[in-house]
Amino acid sequence: MKVLGSVRFRVTLTATGLFAIALILASFGLVERVRTNLEHEIRETNSEQLDAIAQQLKSGVALDSVNIPNRQGGPPALRIENNNGDNSTFGRGPNAPAATLPRNDPRVRGERRLTLATGTVTLVAERSLAEVSTTTDRINSSLSIGLPLLIALMGLMTWWLTGRALRPVERIRIEAEAITGSTIHKRLPEPAAEDEIGRLARTMNSMLDRLEESSQQQRRFVSDASHELRSPIATIKAQIEVAKRMGDRADWPMVAERILAEDERLAVAVTDLLDLARAEEGEGEQEIIDLDEIVRTEVDRYKNTGVERAKIDTNQVLAGRVMGNKTQCDRLVRNLLDNAGRHARTQVAIALTTDGVQVVLIVDDDGPGIPEADRERVFDRFTRLDEGRSRDKGGMGIGLAMVRTITDRHRGSVTIGDAPLGGARFVVQMPAA
Repeated sequence: MKVLGSVRFRVTLTATGLFAIALILASFGLVERVRTNLEHEIRETNSEQLDAIAQQLKSGVALDSVNIPNRQGGPPALRIENNNGDNSTFGRGPNAPAATLPRNDPRVRGERRLTLATGTVTLVAERSLAEVSTTTDRINSSLSIGLPLLIALMGLMTWWLTGRALRPVERIRIEAEAITGSTIHKRLPEPAAEDEIGRLARTMNSMLDRLEESSQQQRRFVSDASHELRSPIATIKAQIEVAKRMGDRADWPMVAERILAEDERLAVAVTDLLDLARAEEGEGEQEIIDLDEIVRTEVDRYKNTGVERAKIDTNQVLAGRVMGNKTQCDRLVRNLLDNAGRHARTQVAIALTTDGVQVVLIVDDDGPGIPEADRERVFDRFTRLDEGRSRDKGGMGIGLAMVRTITDRHRGSVTIGDAPLGGARFVVQMPAA
């Protein structure tokens, strides 16, 4: 059943069927063409012989002395029909034809009316079509044997050629079936030919490259996340164990406060990880978003947290609309603002402009800035520069990674430069709605 449902079988069946139909139609046309040509030749021969006899009779040659010209295919049955109803045959010499043809024999008839001194007569020439039938029967017999052989040969050749063409596909299938999560580093054989199969193999290898990279990123993500989450869990455990050994001498309200702080840190970390995973998966509905409203909302939120350390300038925030997911855009602005506020000494400046093609969001701070060598590295997950590694400043190090992921999902870009205020400048560009 696998063979019957295979591409090889279907291609062979289709090609052979079409070839058989075309060959049968061509054979039928050939036989009919041969029949038509033979009948035409007979008519031409009859006409030529009648012309020759008519010329002899007009010149005064007697009926029994008429010389009947012998053309290819032999002479026809010739006779004269006069007005008296008498029928006579021509010629009495060695070329004299038979007087009549078998009554039921199919024939081609030719006539010529001729006026002689003795009166008006009609010259009649007839030839049997038996030789035409014989010839076409022989052709049909040959075709009845040759056609099945040609069709069978065509089927075998198609089966062989299709199998040869699909052999690289089968090798690719076998290799792909053997690739698992532990052997994702393997690649499929790539034919040297620049054909569809070669392009298929290269496309699948490119897909395996992306899958391997994604798998490695996932493993690194799980490893880094486990490492980051282990710290608050270990802190909570240590606090409880120390307090338990101290018994009644422990300051349990203080222990509870420290545990709650670590628990809050753990909850924030889990939320950040989930948000990052959702951003990478591209979840959420797309809509037209007023990015300037998001900026002002996040600035108000930041001011209301009670931990504001820097003044935020929003005088350069103008209208700007993008097509995207509002939740993710909220998080993008929030992370940039939190990052700038965490590192700024006294001032943060936010600008938003658009030229109708791109919406540009700029966040400046007057902090220590980011060294040029680290400006790409800070977008990696769980990356914290030395200045930001303390718990009260650094966080888990996935905020900027989330910024890069969200901008990529919105077909945008984010870069880092030097701010006029002296610190870091983050520039986000996204297509305008």
